Amino acid sequence: MSEAVDEDLELSDEDVEEIISIISKDGIYLRSEIVRVSCPICGEEFIGTKRHAGGFLGGHQVYHESIIREYENAIKHGGV
Repeated sequence: MSEAVDEDLELSDEDVEEIISIISKDGIYLRSEIVRVSCPICGEEFIGTKRHAGGFLGGHQVYHESIIREYENAIKHGGV
C-alpha cells in the first residue's frame, strides 16, 4: 500500500484498483481504493478514490436532473 499527499496525487488507468493512503487537509484517508467511474448520461469519466467518485457521480446526477427539469418546464410553458 502506498501513501500520497492529496495535492500531489496524479492518477491514471494504471492506478485503478490500487489501495493507497492519502494525506489531505481534511485528514488521512486509509486504504482508499482507486476506481474509474463514468456518468451514465453523458459519459464523462473520473479516476480517483471511491469517496471522490461518489461526489463526481452525485454532482452529475444533480446537474442532469436540473437540466431535465428545466427542459420539462420549458415544454410545459410552451417553450423549446
